[in-house]
Amino acid sequence: MKKILLTLVLVVAFSTTYGQNKYQERQNKYFVEAAAKEYNLNDAQQKELTELRTTMVVAYGESQKAAKAGTITKEEKQAKNGEASKAFNRGVIKLTGKNYKELAPFFKRMRDELKKVK
Repeated sequence: MKKILLTLVLVVAFSTTYGQNKYQERQNKYFVEAAAKEYNLNDAQQKELTELRTTMVVAYGESQKAAKAGTITKEEKQAKNGEASKAFNRGVIKLTGKNYKELAPFFKRMRDELKKVK
């Protein structure tokens, strides 16, 4: 009985984790495709942007997990997220040749649109 229950718990945990990763992949793909269209990015730039965004998303996820586990404070979580966001923004600025002020409307639009990606 314990083995069956443990197996079911593991299956549910794996399914949840796998589903979340697929969701994040869809969001990343949507973001990169929109940026490529908006800023005429070539394949190499799209690949770099995918890596930048994935790194940022992973950093956000890790800080969220650490905060929930109580290993970091809310302020530490915000600092880690801020660092990840700044690194991402610097990378996008470098890739597009645009400054943050020019990119801000695109980022805002993407935040709204990414909420609708399923």
